[in-house]
Amino acid sequence: MHLRSEDEPAISYARPEPLNLGGPRRSLSGTLVTKPGSSAAPASATSARATWAPSASAPSTAAASASGQTSLHALYAGRSSGDQVTVAIAINGKKAAADLNAGLASEVSMQGSVSGGEVNMTAQDGIGMDAYLSGQDVFGTITGFLGQSFPFSAQQAVVEAVYAGRSSGNEVTLAVVTDGDKAAGYVCNGRNVEAWLQGSVHGDQVSMTGLHGTGLTGSLSGLAMFGTVTPGAGLSFPFSAELSPEPAGVYQARITVNGLATRIGWAVLPDGTQMGVAVAGTTKYAAPPLDLSNDSFTLNGASFPASEVTGNQTVVIP
Repeated sequence: MHLRSEDEPAISYARPEPLNLGGPRRSLSGTLVTKPGSSAAPASATSARATWAPSASAPSTAAASASGQTSLHALYAGRSSGDQVTVAIAINGKKAAADLNAGLASEVSMQGSVSGGEVNMTAQDGIGMDAYLSGQDVFGTITGFLGQSFPFSAQQAVVEAVYAGRSSGNEVTLAVVTDGDKAAGYVCNGRNVEAWLQGSVHGDQVSMTGLHGTGLTGSLSGLAMFGTVTPGAGLSFPFSAELSPEPAGVYQARITVNGLATRIGWAVLPDGTQMGVAVAGTTKYAAPPLDLSNDSFTLNGASFPASEVTGNQTVVIP
């Protein structure tokens, strides 16, 4: 599920799987964390990367529509009234997309539009969704899914997520991790260019900075991020990155090699492709392969652990 305008560049690697808030496949979904007593909380959910949580401070899409403004990056998660179907909705301006999941490989992706406070989406085989935005909630009905109709509700959410991708010319690979309004990231070329970045998310805008003039500015559009990354002096590249499932992410290790303090970073794409650089003093070299099954790597015959970076973690260290 990817909302992309016609003039936005396509990403050159395999598209991530759709959101899945309760089915047997591991994808972007994780634990739906809701307020006590909320009917939107599922009895169980697949363990994976993204954690959806209701946000008391999240901007109201309905209020934005009423004032003539557009919420460019609103995410909602919820369930049908009888808990048969989990629902994930992304609203991008006047565009909308959703995933429905009833387990047992019963998953459908939908596309549609937003007009005022109304959301209308369709999918194959006559499946439809008619919904209404009300404050930080979406209420509506799913029709034709599994031959039935399901009333549902979903709450606006902030999402701890990973956006992973490349620059338009494949000069660098990058991954950005968001946690509410905070973000951390890593970009490198796998040889001698790398930068650790840290910053914030405000609405649909992402702004990150690092040492020595490095930085990233991006815009969230649907379930993707587009912008410009500066991984070093005199280097600036347009990039695109998609909201990505495991194993995508930012990983790091701090070890001592031959008496030298060494920091290694990896940017990992959803298909497991990874790019990393090791830095020891002023020397930079290609990072060893990261074993994503146990987050470990081997260097000079010794095995070391790596750790996954979170969006609220401090990664820019002088």
